[in-house]
Amino acid sequence: MERWIVLEMVAAVLVGGCGPATMDDELGYRQKAVSAFQVGHLDEAKELLDRALYTSPADPMALYYLGRIACEEGEWEEAIYRFQCCLGADPGHGDAREWLIRAERAAGVVGPKLRFIPLPPARRTTNRPVGQSR
Repeated sequence: MERWIVLEMVAAVLVGGCGPATMDDELGYRQKAVSAFQVGHLDEAKELLDRALYTSPADPMALYYLGRIACEEGEWEEAIYRFQCCLGADPGHGDAREWLIRAERAAGVVGPKLRFIPLPPARRTTNRPVGQSR
């Protein structure tokens, strides 16, 4: 009898849509968030990105766009934090590196002091060995 009660409860939760988030949900949140960001709906984008981070806390794309939103809002400390988290998840994320530098400059003298990870090297765009000039 107890087994049936547990099975009914599990079925009710899954049918009711309270099951765990899926990868499709995460991708959907990110895609919708990027679209919202691109048209200037920052609050909507922020909410969707927070949902994506709930299912995948180290999602570099969500962290990057939360940093971009913080830049748009002039929240430089938050932007620096988000870009560093993005770079921690994906050290080769060139856009996050570029925007981190911008946010540090915009934050003034406190900007570089807020960095808690070393700045990863920029991606090289040429195939020449290090130290060789053109």
